[in-house]
Amino acid sequence: MLKTLPFNALRTLESVVRLRGFGRAAEELNVTQSAVSQHIKLLEDWLGHRLLIRRSRKTVPTEAGERLAQATREGFGGIEMICDELRGSKRTRGQGILVGAPPGFAFVWLLPRLLRFDHMNPDISISLSTDPHSREPSTGEADVFISYSAGGFPGLHAEQLMDERMSPVCAPNLARTVNAIGDLSNHTILRDNLESDEALSPWEFWAKECGIGLPRFNRTKTYGQANLVVQAAVQGLGIAMGRGPLVADAIKDGTLVRPFEATAPSQFSYWFVCRHEALKSDNVNAFRKWLHEEAKPFRQSGNVD
Repeated sequence: MLKTLPFNALRTLESVVRLRGFGRAAEELNVTQSAVSQHIKLLEDWLGHRLLIRRSRKTVPTEAGERLAQATREGFGGIEMICDELRGSKRTRGQGILVGAPPGFAFVWLLPRLLRFDHMNPDISISLSTDPHSREPSTGEADVFISYSAGGFPGLHAEQLMDERMSPVCAPNLARTVNAIGDLSNHTILRDNLESDEALSPWEFWAKECGIGLPRFNRTKTYGQANLVVQAAVQGLGIAMGRGPLVADAIKDGTLVRPFEATAPSQFSYWFVCRHEALKSDNVNAFRKWLHEEAKPFRQSGNVD
C-alpha cells in the first residue's frame, strides 16, 4: 500500500489547503497551475472523494480534503524531524548561512540591509538564494527560510517576522492624474504572477477591507516577480498594490507615493523558518536576532508609511 501512495499529489493538496489557492501552491511548489490541478484530480480520482471546492475567487477544502491535508502535514512533519536529526551531524559550527527567500523580498528588502549585518558580524558569511528549490522550507537546502505565506510549517521552527499592510502606489507624476478611485480604469495596473490566483487578489482584498468599489481594470501588466512590479511602478509604468516592506523604502525616498490614504492588512505575513536543528547554531541565532531588529520598525509603523 505504501508504495502506491501518490506522495506528490498529497504534498500538492497540503499546499493548496494551507495557502488557500492553486496559484500560490504552484508558486510554492515551482510548478504550473495546470500541474497542481492535475495532481488534485489524480488524488480525487484515486480516493473517490472530492477534496477541494474551487470557486471563482477562492478554493476551500471539503471535510475530507481538510482531514487529508492535516494528516499529510503531520506525517511530513514527522519525516522532517527525522531528517533534521540525520542532517544535523553534517552542520558545522562557524560555517556560513544559506538564506532562501522570495525574489521580491530578497532584492528589495533584505539585500540592501545585509550590508549592515556583514558590518556587525564580519565572521558570519551570508549567502542568499531565490531559487525555488532552495527556498522551499520542507525540502530546500537553505539553513534559514523567509516565507511569505499564511503560515503552517509542519515539523519546522517558525516565527512571524512581520505582517504587512497594503495600499496602491505609483510614481509621483502619475499620482497627479489619480484623483478618485474611478481613475484607476485609465491607468495600467501592475501585478505579479501570484495575483492571478483565484483567491481574493490583493486589489480586491484591499478594496473589500477598505469598503471601496473598484472600477474595471482596462489595462493590466503582469510580471514574474514582485520586485519587478515595484521597479515598474517607480518608473511610472502603472499603478501597483504596494506591499508594505517592499515599497517602504521607495515611499520614504519619494520615488513612490500613495494616491489613496486607505490601507488594509494583507492576508499574508513574512515568517522566519528553519529546522529545529539549526537553532543550535550561534550564527543562525545571530542572524535571527538581527532580522527581528530590522523588522521591528515595520511592525510598529504598519509597513507602508
